[in-house]
Amino acid sequence: MKTKYTVWEVFKFHIKGIKESKKSFIFYIFILYAFSTGILNVVTVLFPRYIIDAIVVKNINNLFLWVVIYGSSILVLMLVSSIAQNIFSGNAMAIKFLQGRAFFKKYRHVSYRYLEDPTFQAKRSTALWALGNNDSGYEGTLRSLFRLFPLILTVIGLTVLLGLFRPIIVVVALLLSLLQYQLDLRGKKYKFEHRDELNESERKANYFFRTGHDFSFGKDIRINQIQKQFLVNHKDKSNVFTSLYKKLNVMGFRFSIPGMFFITITNGLTYFLTANAYMNGEISIGEVSSIIWATLAITLGLQRMFTEMAKIKEDTSYTSEYMAFLENDDFFPKQDGIEIDLDTIDIELKNVSFKYPNSDKYALKNVNLKINSGDRLALVGINGSGKSTLVKLLCGFYEPTEGTILINGVDIQTIDLDYYRKRLAVIFQEVLVYAATILENIVGLSQDPIEHEKAMSALELAGLYEKIRSFPQEEHQELLKVIDPSGTDFSGGEKQKLSIARALYKENTSLIILDEPTASLDAIAEKEIYDHFKTLVNNRTALIISHRLASTKFCDHIVLLENGEIIEYGTHESLMKKENGTYKSMFLTQGKYYQEGAKQHETIQNSI
Repeated sequence: MKTKYTVWEVFKFHIKGIKESKKSFIFYIFILYAFSTGILNVVTVLFPRYIIDAIVVKNINNLFLWVVIYGSSILVLMLVSSIAQNIFSGNAMAIKFLQGRAFFKKYRHVSYRYLEDPTFQAKRSTALWALGNNDSGYEGTLRSLFRLFPLILTVIGLTVLLGLFRPIIVVVALLLSLLQYQLDLRGKKYKFEHRDELNESERKANYFFRTGHDFSFGKDIRINQIQKQFLVNHKDKSNVFTSLYKKLNVMGFRFSIPGMFFITITNGLTYFLTANAYMNGEISIGEVSSIIWATLAITLGLQRMFTEMAKIKEDTSYTSEYMAFLENDDFFPKQDGIEIDLDTIDIELKNVSFKYPNSDKYALKNVNLKINSGDRLALVGINGSGKSTLVKLLCGFYEPTEGTILINGVDIQTIDLDYYRKRLAVIFQEVLVYAATILENIVGLSQDPIEHEKAMSALELAGLYEKIRSFPQEEHQELLKVIDPSGTDFSGGEKQKLSIARALYKENTSLIILDEPTASLDAIAEKEIYDHFKTLVNNRTALIISHRLASTKFCDHIVLLENGEIIEYGTHESLMKKENGTYKSMFLTQGKYYQEGAKQHETIQNSI
């Protein structure tokens, strides 16, 4: 696995990206801009000498001729340069956005275990720095190259002309500019070496900024009156960031100070030699003007040229980090698993134990369990007993620390996960709603009328049909206000119903996992879901996690987890017959509270 790429390798990566974006014409835009801008700079410096000389000798005809030539040349070159710049600017951004989409496609396959890993998040932030700004990293390299080529042509053209007059001026300007280039490189290197520290401090500050004005956190922040806490935390974290940022800028300024003296030395030498030549009658006053302006243009051009080269080196370093991140086989394992028959699914866990990354504590310990095709298994236990962890393992998000998970007799680690997950329908406890229409939240971008009808049937079975019909746009109503200000935000229970509708819509699946499917539903809505339980499961292998033990009556077997271990297993009836059984105690205790709640409700109703 490569961790660092050369500048040339990064350039090839850019060329590949340009070709893949079908914007190869941008190479011609590079050439057009370089020559039009380079010639414009040379013309701007040289042509005024003829106008000045015509004024000195009072030659009106020559004056008029050179003004027309100079003005028309400037107009045409500026027009061509501006057109090329506008074409390039928009397309450079489009190329970066295409690279962003490529990153998103790749990121979908990142090993789930890294998503909660702080080290991975830090590397991800550093990598994404390459795509984060218009004038740094990936796009910054393109823009710097775009600016660099005209500078090179300008410096070459003026150097040749100035070298014919006084080569010493060119030599001094070049040597001092090279020295400044080395100082710029040191400044850029210092900044790059502190990038991780800068990214980390910015990430922490941004968390409090984003969360502080996130609509979904609004109620909690207000009711718990933690606005001040967020402001203080954001201030503290942003102060750390700005302090480091200022420090880096000060260091950059220190490295730029010598350049000011270098320009002064070069200009002083030019003024002395040019004035001496004029007083000796070697050149005209117009040539004095051109030489001085040419020297200044060369000096500034060399400085800007080497600054851009130093910036390119810095930006390619960020892009190199981005490339290394994408090529990390640990983060993005190759999707080379096998495809097996998954029309039905049998599951077997053999001596499965699991510890989360960077943890010494077992979340699951020596779990042995067999789930036959078509079985309905309830997974119960108190919070932290390992239920959700087991679901993550069955979904292939994590690999067992010890032991094996077999799907139809085949180790899950050898199966193509994308292929396997297509056969899963999962209702997670935390429901994610997308900023899209209700229909798109079910079918995605499909325009198939048949899929539309399937989605509407699923929404009706999930209990959302009447709610949807209450909207003016019905199933085309936008959710959330992130994109559409008129979007609506579902309640917790409605979001859970939407998640259930997704599972119902996904028909061609063999395993359905319901992680607290009714946690946010009221008793009536919960009853409606259980009334449709057979339709929801639909002969699929089913794994149901719920704190509400009433759901276990619908299951063939029950597994009770405690501290990551299976302590009881059996049918509802067999476990209820078990003397001093934990499941029996939990079921009776929960039932007692439901009965007491019902009696209190009845008493209140009778007293009204």
